[in-house]
Amino acid sequence: MIRSMAKQSYIILVIFGILLGCNLSTAPVALPTPTSQSSMPSVRLAQAEVTVVPTIMRSIPTLTPSQPTDLPATPTLPPYDCDIVETAPIIQHTVAANIDFLTRQVDVAQEVQYVNRTNESLGSIVLDVQPNIWENGFQLAELRSQNLELDYTLSLNRLEISLPQPLQANCAIELQIAFLLNPPQVAAGSQAYRGFFGYSARQLNLALWLPTVAPFRNGDWLIHDPVLIGEQVVLEQADWEVTLTVNNSERPLILAAPGTIAELGENRWRVIFRKGRDFTVSLSADFIVNGRQTPSGVTVEVYTFPDAVGQVEGTAVNGATHTLDAAYKSVIAFEKLFGAFPYERMLVVQGDFPDGMEFSGIVYVSTAWFYYFDGTPANYLTIITVHEVSHQWWYARVGNDAAQNPWLDESLATYSEYVYYEEYYPDLKDWWWQFRVATFNPQGDVDSTVYEFSNARQYINATYLRGAQMLHNLREDIGTEEFFDLLNAYAQAGDGDIATPELFWSLLSEEQAELTIDTRTGFLREPNLQGN
Repeated sequence: MIRSMAKQSYIILVIFGILLGCNLSTAPVALPTPTSQSSMPSVRLAQAEVTVVPTIMRSIPTLTPSQPTDLPATPTLPPYDCDIVETAPIIQHTVAANIDFLTRQVDVAQEVQYVNRTNESLGSIVLDVQPNIWENGFQLAELRSQNLELDYTLSLNRLEISLPQPLQANCAIELQIAFLLNPPQVAAGSQAYRGFFGYSARQLNLALWLPTVAPFRNGDWLIHDPVLIGEQVVLEQADWEVTLTVNNSERPLILAAPGTIAELGENRWRVIFRKGRDFTVSLSADFIVNGRQTPSGVTVEVYTFPDAVGQVEGTAVNGATHTLDAAYKSVIAFEKLFGAFPYERMLVVQGDFPDGMEFSGIVYVSTAWFYYFDGTPANYLTIITVHEVSHQWWYARVGNDAAQNPWLDESLATYSEYVYYEEYYPDLKDWWWQFRVATFNPQGDVDSTVYEFSNARQYINATYLRGAQMLHNLREDIGTEEFFDLLNAYAQAGDGDIATPELFWSLLSEEQAELTIDTRTGFLREPNLQGN
């Protein structure tokens, strides 16, 4: 591959084999070198284990948001509203964020309404605060419910709030949270893989930046310690209303965000997003936006930089238009097989960090894969784009515990890549199996947790690659039509929920359970879920 000398001067190599989240390969990763060299905060993550920082008992100094917020005034007492309609979302977020684009600091006032649908009386609420895994990444200023200051403990990503009185079933509490964020600069090495919360010289990414209420399951809050292998965040669907105001930007910015966007002025927006497990945005003055609408009415948008277009042996190759085409085709194919796309818009954003990462309605694909794009569909730019888009079904629509049962989204997303090639490039099916799977001779139990691997290559081999092999064997066991009926039924049964392996396997008929026992025994440590 031949690239211009200007692009070659930007390329750096990131370490082999350390892959995070939804990262899919061990190829060297090329990233633009930031023009500024400000120091990057140290991430508090370990490769296989996490040492939890000492609990903070209300010892953080009070901070005041630098600008007035748009949060509504709240009454004094009582603190809970028990007149909640059954159709109300479990969680609603109202957010006012003031971003200093010069320093990259983000000043946030957030209101969270949480409805207790657990059928239990809750004495506390636990929020997952991912920015707190970064040194100085999260500084809590104030935590209240209406006019009442709340006690809490903050330890790594776990913010546990003691309630003034138990929150009864079907009652709601409103939490007001004020805090300051310091997203880190994306740098080389393992830390770069969390670049979806961070900035480069041309881009600010805010993902997993807002505190979210952890799911409550089986009498406990579902929240996990972070590690550098896989993903550990488990999220309910929620409604979001977010006002973003950017100051100290030399140029007008382009906002990449899911949902419905209203422009309130230069560098100021209000976004409404329904049923998102997260709310993710990316900001840049350099984005080039291309879009296309599917026959079902989904608007597919791709946000890239000028360097997404390059040359191979003197011929221009346009990674931006290729990515748009791959995302567009993916939505059409997966809607046909798995059910309706969950949102009105699907965004793909070029990210200045390695590989790719999925969020609700928006995904990242690394700048590196645009640099290595060769003008054909047989490459990682295609693979990762398709993989991340498929997560709109296997994450955004059907949730799962990504730490304990990562195969429920990653195996399905990886096999969705094969389905894409099968649909649009059948001559490349064998290439995909060789390039994507067989080359790595994958080993390991598909149903392992992220905490059981000593390195990320082992995790990917077992969860992604053997998971795809398992699904293909299931397809051969029960037949193609029945297999896709199974996936469609799973998408319907788990829609809006946090699904479990028990749900997936319970959808097999008795005959299918018998037909698949050898496959399940060969790939799973626990093959007999739900008696199958």
